[in-house]
Amino acid sequence: MCDIKCRLSQMADFNEKMFEGKPWAEKLLSESIKLTKKAVANWCHIVCKIGEAEVDLDDYVTIFLQQIETLYEDLIADKIMKLLKKLENLCRDLHVPMPTFNYEGVPPSEVRLQIFQKVDEFEALAQIRRREFSDLQEKELELCARLGRAPRLVPGVPLSLPPELEELEAYVEYLETEAMEREEVFFQLKEKIVEIVSELEMCPNLEFEKDILNLSNTQVRITDAEMEQLRQFHDQLVKRLADVTEEVEELRSRIDDLWKKLEVDLVERDDFRARHVGHSLKTLEALKDELNRLKAMKKAKLPSFILKQRDELEEWWEKCHCTQTQRDDFTFYYSDCFTEDLFDIHEREIQKWKNYYDGNSKIFALLKEFKTLWTEHIELESNSKGVNRYKNRGGQLLIEERNRNKLKKRLLVVEDKLRSLAQAYLVRNGQEFETFGQTIDDYIQQLHENKERDFKQKLSAKKQQREPQPSTSSGVPTSRLCSKCKVTAIPVTEQQREPQPSTSSGLPTSRHCSQPCKKAKLAVLKKVSKTGLPKFSTSKTKNNRRRSVMFRPHTTILRKKYRQKMRAGLPSVERLVYRLQIQRAFS
Repeated sequence: MCDIKCRLSQMADFNEKMFEGKPWAEKLLSESIKLTKKAVANWCHIVCKIGEAEVDLDDYVTIFLQQIETLYEDLIADKIMKLLKKLENLCRDLHVPMPTFNYEGVPPSEVRLQIFQKVDEFEALAQIRRREFSDLQEKELELCARLGRAPRLVPGVPLSLPPELEELEAYVEYLETEAMEREEVFFQLKEKIVEIVSELEMCPNLEFEKDILNLSNTQVRITDAEMEQLRQFHDQLVKRLADVTEEVEELRSRIDDLWKKLEVDLVERDDFRARHVGHSLKTLEALKDELNRLKAMKKAKLPSFILKQRDELEEWWEKCHCTQTQRDDFTFYYSDCFTEDLFDIHEREIQKWKNYYDGNSKIFALLKEFKTLWTEHIELESNSKGVNRYKNRGGQLLIEERNRNKLKKRLLVVEDKLRSLAQAYLVRNGQEFETFGQTIDDYIQQLHENKERDFKQKLSAKKQQREPQPSTSSGVPTSRLCSKCKVTAIPVTEQQREPQPSTSSGLPTSRHCSQPCKKAKLAVLKKVSKTGLPKFSTSKTKNNRRRSVMFRPHTTILRKKYRQKMRAGLPSVERLVYRLQIQRAFS
């Protein structure tokens, strides 16, 4: 900058022609000469009075002349220097380097014009920066005031750099977003608060609560402290509503139980329910009053209540498969001191078994299903051994077989589920699940053992019935098989008739009426197909060949009838009857 000043202040030699036609220049010259003469005279007068030496006076003259020259130089370069100073300040504020100018051979007016243009350019840029910074700072102050936060202290001079302005702009956008979100949360919480207060029918106490519940108040409070207070108020109301709702539901449940036990008129119940709906504080107080009234009524009828409780307890004991020992453990069941304490003890006992039943409802449901399936299974097993089961029509045998197979599969599935649930109960409670004093495995095992025992007893009874009975008074032995079998009389020729062995009474006995061989019966049963129809035995043993010769006419007739029925397209059951008759002829 000093270099610029020196170059601008270099004065050319005096030329009078420069003043021609310029009155202001001539006036400036004449006035400046007068002022200079006056100043020099005044300075000389002072020096003379001081009386300095000749050498010192020469120095003073030199200094005086230099001062005059410097003054004139400053006067010449004053405006340009001021512009340069202003430009330097602008460059510092804008954080840009100082521009350079070419002074060689350039008139001072041209230099001044270049500097002036740069000053205008940088001033416009600084004005834009200042306006942006001012707007951002104003928004920041407003948003921080709404959010209840302290603003950031960003200096205005020198101006912020573009990255700093971008950072400030991003921070202001963050504040705006948070303010919008808080406004949304504020209105949501306010709406919920109004709903809860309306449902509870409660009156606000604090000024803050009144302002929030005042629908005409449009003021939005989103400062940190106010939002925290609003959230606390909302959470308190939610908890209050949950507590009141739970208490109201519990009171209603207890009132319903007392209504049933006291046998209150249904019209009175419906009227009370219609008058006290919802979960308001008024409803809560009305339910409490009603409960107290019913308790007073219950106290007057306490003995009958306890007797009803015992009947209900019996039902739960039966549902939970309790043994007599478990029932006898509740000794209060036999108490005759009908008091409130005894009533509460019975209530707790009933609730205990209710909870036990609810906690193991799947096991009890499966046990019930298993008993039903087992009963049906036993009935089908007993029907399958009936004497007249082959006389059914309409494919009843096939239907029974399908039902039996489905029943067996379902029984196995239910057994597996019961065992898995019993194992889970053991892991959860550390003890076996019992049904009337038996574990699930023992109960199922006992059912199978009882079935096997009944089957053996029936088999033994049939075996005793098939044994030879003592002869009658006429001396003729009777056979149970002969009494049941009805064989069509078929005439035979003399060659085919063979002498029959006589009994003690002299009456011949028929080989067909003798007791059938047990092995032959088992052979017939084994040759039953999947559809339940017996197959013909094609094996010809010695006994079969002998019997086929004896009963050939009889079997020939049966075979002819069977073929006729087949051609007639009769149901499979009738064809089965003929096949069984043929099979019996060979047995």
